Amino acid sequence: MHADKESPTKLERVAAVVTAFRPTPHLLDNVTSLLRQLTTVVVVDDGSGPGFDAIFDAVTGAGGKVLRLECNAGIASALNAGIDLARSSTPVDYIVTVDQDSLLTAEYVQRLVEAAGAAESAGVTPGLVSPARIHGNPVKTAGSKSGIQLGREPIQSGLLIPVSTLDAIGNFWDGLFIDLVDTEYYFRALDAGLPTVLADAEFDHSLGTLVDADILGKGISFGDRPMKVRIAASWRYYYIFRNRILVSRRYVKKHPGWVAAGVLLDMRHLLFVTTLAPGRAARLRSALRGTVDGFRGKSGKSHTA
Repeated sequence: MHADKESPTKLERVAAVVTAFRPTPHLLDNVTSLLRQLTTVVVVDDGSGPGFDAIFDAVTGAGGKVLRLECNAGIASALNAGIDLARSSTPVDYIVTVDQDSLLTAEYVQRLVEAAGAAESAGVTPGLVSPARIHGNPVKTAGSKSGIQLGREPIQSGLLIPVSTLDAIGNFWDGLFIDLVDTEYYFRALDAGLPTVLADAEFDHSLGTLVDADILGKGISFGDRPMKVRIAASWRYYYIFRNRILVSRRYVKKHPGWVAAGVLLDMRHLLFVTTLAPGRAARLRSALRGTVDGFRGKSGKSHTA
């Protein structure tokens, strides 16, 4: 999908918060695309270091606001810092959160704002607004209310957050650092009576890295095509398993079905990639440390992940 068509008018009461960590120059393209739709775009550098000065200077030159954190604080802390800056800089009704490599189509934000307005008109107060399709696939739905389509836990990039939601339930849980930050926020909003509304919009987003599958060092192919397995970096499995436990402990009483399904999905994924993907030992060690720390109730950034 391309963002080459300019929106008819800029949205003045919507601010974008873009989180960045050691970005490529492609970040400037994404920020420029957002500035065609919005008057306020805040880019939070999550501790990239001095080697990325030129990229962030270019973002400032294009009209974006840049907030540079001294150290890598994690996606939740970076989002919170950007949200606070955006809200203190200009009056806003909505915040749209965006990853550094996400390119939003020209009318994307407008469609999410329209969906929020339609929900309000129907008597449904939206906690979050997310696209109905991601990478061409429909997202999981949660039924409808007063004719408004509701969704299950959304992904953080491309998510529209009404300021009223922030006022009601606060910012993101920064102790999670990364992984399940968006899911935890979804359940916090839902439990406050603020559901996620789906907009007639689409967003391209990919997760993880594809690697060649192998068993005992031998590649697996289907005909002439090697089998691919999608994995995360080994250190991410620490946060995946630790945060699964932390978030599950917080929401198990109200959402036991989600907790059980999430644990099973994580275990199935770990079994699958342990069987088929290289880097098994490091991945398993990371997941084990995360599990132990999760049961200990440890949060924040890990220096051993």
